[in-house]
This record gives sequence, structure tokens and C-alpha cells, in this order.
Amino acid sequence: MANRKPIAKKLIRLALQQAGLVSAEQCDATGVGASRRSELVARGEWRRVTRGVFDTGEVPGHLHSYDVDRLRSVWSALLANRRAIAVGACALMLHGVKGLPRRLVPEAALPKGSFRKARDGIVFRQYAPRTGIVEIHGRLVVALVDAFVQALPALTREQAIACLDSALHQRLLQVEQLDVIRRRLRHHKGSAKVIAWLPLANGRAESPPESHARLACVDAGVAPDDLQRDFFDTRGRFLGRADMVWHLGNGRWLIVEIDSQEFHGAERQVQRDATRQNGLLGEGQNIILRFFPSHVSGGHFVGEVAQVLRREHWQPARRLPPRESRRRRAPAKIDHAVTAEYGRDSAVTAWSVRGQTAAADGGVPSVAASGASR
Repeated sequence: MANRKPIAKKLIRLALQQAGLVSAEQCDATGVGASRRSELVARGEWRRVTRGVFDTGEVPGHLHSYDVDRLRSVWSALLANRRAIAVGACALMLHGVKGLPRRLVPEAALPKGSFRKARDGIVFRQYAPRTGIVEIHGRLVVALVDAFVQALPALTREQAIACLDSALHQRLLQVEQLDVIRRRLRHHKGSAKVIAWLPLANGRAESPPESHARLACVDAGVAPDDLQRDFFDTRGRFLGRADMVWHLGNGRWLIVEIDSQEFHGAERQVQRDATRQNGLLGEGQNIILRFFPSHVSGGHFVGEVAQVLRREHWQPARRLPPRESRRRRAPAKIDHAVTAEYGRDSAVTAWSVRGQTAAADGGVPSVAASGASR
């Protein structure tokens, strides 16, 4: 058997950047001609996605499998036509927005909104970009505002708010630009419901599961009093930042943490969350409930939160203690934490510990005047 020339490293690097996909044009430029591509497909090493686009099987190891699948949809559309412009949800993905559906429709547009028939599940939209085009990874992508106007009507309420939260939190999108999106959506059929969602966007949410949890609380009439609130001990040492909080009065708080392990799947993120949660136990007459994203989607989450709030006689719209800027230092040593199983799910635990609390503003943009959407 003749020795086969290895695939050029440049092409492999491109494949890793493009979720494992490469175009025939990219192959030709790196010495992998049509006959070699046919051979690779025949041997099952590559797979033909659509005309002129191939799946090399190279998978970026640092990405979650959901993100790999989303990016495959994005790149299958972009590589199907050398003039393709990423639009809609595919453009949001390339901009780095989180919270998108697990499965994206491969979609792109051509310059001036030219018509092309759909093929192999790839849809060519007749969009004419209005706020400009940017270049990401060497490909053309509509500007973020355009992408949101195109994508939001096709998203669920939870997905739409999670995406807006993500863009605001990362400062990809400014709060003022929500008004531009609102005005643009008025001209789109069926967008009235989407316009009503926009005031719920809040850039303090740090992950889509946090956005979903906040919306569930809003719908149940127990909207959080604040989001991403910093806690310090009486000496000004930073204890941690709480995902969602309800003020119970007399310096006491219900703190809800949405554990990111299921969502992020990265050890560094899990360790960061664990350190933060331990710090929050260090001071204050606080009750802390910890949930996984599956608890939020499973329907038990809101009931557990509401039960604690009723028991503790929580009052909505109560005046909150001011946010005090304190110098952040190493988290205080944790001691004397009393733990007990709370509710039906053993993954949900409540703690009560001694001390006082204070807070500092994290400075992340939000639509609502307070930290949480009501």
C-alpha cells in the first residue's frame, strides 16, 4: 500500500477553528485535492456535509459538546458559499453569546440579500445588514444588533433573555442598544411578544441557568431582590458573590446559588463556584440554597425558594441595605457552619451561620433599576 501524504497542519488548524469542518477551497489550497477528499470520504475518515464542505472529525477539545454542535451548524452554512455572511442565531454564536438553543439552523445570507435555494438543511436568508458587518475568524458576520433582531423572534422567552443577559454581561451589547433592537423589531411580523421580553434582560446574570432561574422566580411572583451581590465580613474581607438574593430583614438574606457544574463542565469553574459558596457561609444570618440547572428546569426550584420565603416572612420590594464598596481580600476562614438537608432533593442544602453582611456593586449593566427584574 502506498504511503499517504499526511494532512497539512494548516488544514487541521483550520478544521479545529471551524468545529471540524473545512471547505473544498481550503483543501485545495493545502494540497488535499478532489481525489484525496473522495478517498478520505470512502474510507470513512471524512464525511461530506454538503457540496464543497467536509467534516474531518477533528473536534476542539476545550469546547462543550453542545457548543461543538452549534458551531458545526454555523460553519456548515459559512463554508457552503465563499460569500456567505453569518446571520441570526449563527451570528450570535460567533459573537460569543451564550444561551442559544442546543440545535441551530445553519443559516447565512449573501451580499445584498441575494436569493439562494436551501440545500442539505442550510438556509440562505434574504437579509440586507443594516448596522454593519464585522469579521470573525476570517468570515463575515452581521453586527450584533442585526443578529439579535434576526434571531429573537425564533427563540423561546427563556432562550431570548439568556442570550440578551449574556451579551450584556460580557459587554458585547450596551443597555442603550436594547432600544435600537426594540425599534427594529416593531417592523417584524409576530415580534410583539419579543418586545415585551426586553425589559427582563439583566446583565448581572453570569450564565444561562441563572437567567432561567431568575425568570422562573419572576413568573412565580418571587423575583429576587438583587443579583450578583457581594458579601463582606465586618472587617471588610470579601466572602463571596451571591447569584440571587432576597432580603429577609435584620441583616439576613436568602441566597440562591445556581451551581455551574452541569452547565460549564469545567473543573476550574466548579472550584470557583465552591470557593464562592463557602465564603458566603462565613458570615451573616444567611440561608443558602444550592441548585443545579436540572433543578431549575425540573420544576422543583421555585417551590423550594417560595417555601423558605414564606417561612421567613419575606416582603417584596423591601428597602435593601446599601451596597458598600469594600476592599476585596482573601475569603474569610469558614467555621461553625450548620448544615441540614432541606426539602425533597438532597442536592438542595440550607445553612445558617453567624455574623453581619455588607455588599458592593459589581458594576455589570442591567435594564432594571435594581439588581433584579421585577
